[in-house]
Amino acid sequence: MRTLKVIVGGEGNVGKTSLIRQYAKAKFSEARNITLGIDITTQEFHLDGEDVKLAIWDIEGQAGNRPNFFLGAQAAMLVYDVTAEYSLQALTEWYQRCLRYCPSAPIIVVGNKVDLGLSFPPDWGRIFARYIAAQHGFLSAKTGENVGRGFELLAREAMKHAGVSLN
Repeated sequence: MRTLKVIVGGEGNVGKTSLIRQYAKAKFSEARNITLGIDITTQEFHLDGEDVKLAIWDIEGQAGNRPNFFLGAQAAMLVYDVTAEYSLQALTEWYQRCLRYCPSAPIIVVGNKVDLGLSFPPDWGRIFARYIAAQHGFLSAKTGENVGRGFELLAREAMKHAGVSLN
């Protein structure tokens, strides 16, 4: 079984860990736990006839500029909070880190916490994604809305990047 490294980055409190927990365990907790450094979750799945294991690297939002966390990543999910405009603006620096440390890895951009309603125009996230040639989506770690689709897209991008055949 092929293991693919993917990273999930974004500012603190945007819900990166909650998204991963919702995807891997179908669980959501209101408790806020700060990720210190890195947290790695693995998830096996069957996609287009291939058995693949995703190694999902949840990068600490407070100190995301750690090159070793990015190296070797086959894809990246950059997450912002749709209720906090600063978190979308901060993705510019996260994107720069991806360019610096995993330059060929495809990126997807996701707006989390859509269940709370958007505090700024939805086009802002789409425009940023278009600017960096990334796909964009809205999801909710709390309700599970689009979480599976987001990680499936991330996995497909990682598989393409890694040269895993898709039937």
